[in-house]
Amino acid sequence: MSSTLFWPNLFIVGAAKGGTTTLHYALDQHPQVFMSRKKEPGYFTWPEEDLSFINHGKLVTKPRFLVNRLDDYLALFEEGKSRKIRGESSTTYLYFYEKTISNIHRIHPDASNVNIVIVLRNPVDRAFSQYMHKLRDAAETLGFEDAIEAEEQRKAANHHFDFQYIQRGFYYQQVKAFLNNFQNVKIYLNEDLRNDPREVVRSLEEYLKIDEIPLDFGDALNVSGKSKVEAINSFLKKPNAFKKFMGKLVPKDVRKRMRLKVQSTVYKYNLEKKEMNAETRATLKKIYTEDILLLQDVIKRDLTGWIN
Repeated sequence: MSSTLFWPNLFIVGAAKGGTTTLHYALDQHPQVFMSRKKEPGYFTWPEEDLSFINHGKLVTKPRFLVNRLDDYLALFEEGKSRKIRGESSTTYLYFYEKTISNIHRIHPDASNVNIVIVLRNPVDRAFSQYMHKLRDAAETLGFEDAIEAEEQRKAANHHFDFQYIQRGFYYQQVKAFLNNFQNVKIYLNEDLRNDPREVVRSLEEYLKIDEIPLDFGDALNVSGKSKVEAINSFLKKPNAFKKFMGKLVPKDVRKRMRLKVQSTVYKYNLEKKEMNAETRATLKKIYTEDILLLQDVIKRDLTGWIN
């Protein structure tokens, strides 16, 4: 272990498709905050473990997102060792909450004082957005209703956890576990980010005990939708000579943010938004109602708008 490197003290743990990407890059603008250049390292879900799953119809044994060796993980924060806050965002932490919480307490040298930020989105909308995300990346071949039906079968066959569209939206136990195991937990709703981003910035800076300065949330990042021209999305997502050449010209510290900006701009014009079937929406509301009612008591927020 490299003792000279600093550990992260901020984890944005999810939910997936809730706004974590936007929050990650907004916080990274703050001079007292360093957010890891790699988003979704997932270290505390699979520390020192080998991870494999099926995605795009292929067996993946070395996921590009995963940083699961300790020295590699700590190296993500070396650049920010002088900052008051060093953070990372891994939405796997919320879904795989039991493993993650256990590993943070077992491995992190100051686990009791880490900051946990959770962003929650209406689980019905979140499920459909995640489905559209997989559709955007040409990883999904089924219709939404068929994909829901296939969840358990896919899970048993070791498909990527992002195919768990419905299961990832049962927040109650996930959030309760983090609240029970950490003293510094801040919870936002996706609506907060959309309706009053200035207040989110103010409260985050107060929560993290850093200077209050304006932060730009900018345009929505990591958006989902169905491709109008599939070749364009394929060019954006897959390695190619042009992207490799441009990568050499652009400094590493701005490369990721610029890539997301370019992607989001292209997606804005190349992605077609779809509406969920009304009957499917009604069915999912019923599925989630009990969990939502339990959740709102735990986080002390009115969530009836997610049901009504």
